[in-house]
Amino acid sequence: MKRSIFLSAILIVSSLALGRTVGDIETPPGYTRIGRIAGAFAETLSETEIVEPGEFLAGDGATLHCEEDVIAKTTISPFDNKQDVGVDGIVRLWGDYLWRYGRRGDIAFPLDNGQPARWSDWYDGLRPKRSGGRFTFVQETTPSGSKENFDRYLSFVAEEMGAIALRRETLPIADDSIAIGDLIVSLRDEKVSWVGMVLDLCRNQKGERLLLLGTCGTPSTVLYLPRPFSPVQGVGDWHTLDGARYAIGAGSKAELRRIRLKL
Repeated sequence: MKRSIFLSAILIVSSLALGRTVGDIETPPGYTRIGRIAGAFAETLSETEIVEPGEFLAGDGATLHCEEDVIAKTTISPFDNKQDVGVDGIVRLWGDYLWRYGRRGDIAFPLDNGQPARWSDWYDGLRPKRSGGRFTFVQETTPSGSKENFDRYLSFVAEEMGAIALRRETLPIADDSIAIGDLIVSLRDEKVSWVGMVLDLCRNQKGERLLLLGTCGTPSTVLYLPRPFSPVQGVGDWHTLDGARYAIGAGSKAELRRIRLKL
């Protein structure tokens, strides 16, 4: 009888772990969730599946994350890219959302060099050929609207789209306007940049707001939710806005931005 109860408990815990989402993370005592969102894409972020973090590298590709530093990581699939770019996990979330809900013929992402990468071109069999700092899209294969082909398109976007493109395609917003889906962008220098995403928001009766922060590790498709480094930067698993800015900027200027992409 005891063995049966024990096994049942394991099965229940396992099923809860498998079905856990961002929306299941508890708010600190005295705080309730805020429903303010930045567009239809942001509305789906609370449904993002998460799992226990385990071990993985931070976005710098060198710092090993310990489980006590991270709340959870998402279950999104990695790209098989030669280089890791700090927005890959965000691109994957956007891409999966657009595949499920978007008008597929309109899907396009901006690249760091200023060019757009259109799914319609990739669908038609056009592939990028680099020429200097630009791409020429030439016919290379037959059209395909498969999910596998779309994933290859997203992989290309993830390699060629970084914080530079994101900053260009976003608008600055005031702190009081913060909403789920907004970005925290830090261009630390010409080669190093970090991006965070507001995955959820809560507020207490005093009007003090906290947020769940999402950012990327290595491989950078590992989108994870870091804990505040200290009580000064947040409460429990939730960051203050200043704490989130510090986590992304590491002492450099970190800007609050809202995407203009049709998400």
